[in-house]
Amino acid sequence: MVRILGTCAALALIILMAFPFARDAYHRYEVAQRLKPLMNEQDQAAFRDWNGDAVSFGRSLYERCELINGKNSTSCEAYKSAIQ
Repeated sequence: MVRILGTCAALALIILMAFPFARDAYHRYEVAQRLKPLMNEQDQAAFRDWNGDAVSFGRSLYERCELINGKNSTSCEAYKSAIQ
């Protein structure tokens, strides 16, 4: 009985420790799917090598778009909605 309770407690602890990593991985996947149609091949390669979170990468793409097209440009709205 003690062995079963210990195993259940260990399993619960492992799940609690893995949950934040799984949530971050799923969020990165969601943002990547929204950004994928907006990125060219070079951006996609840079995203694969990116060590930060997906939102910060999307924010850098949005800032680059604003530098090219001007502040609050309508052509940059797709990036803005992808990172939200």
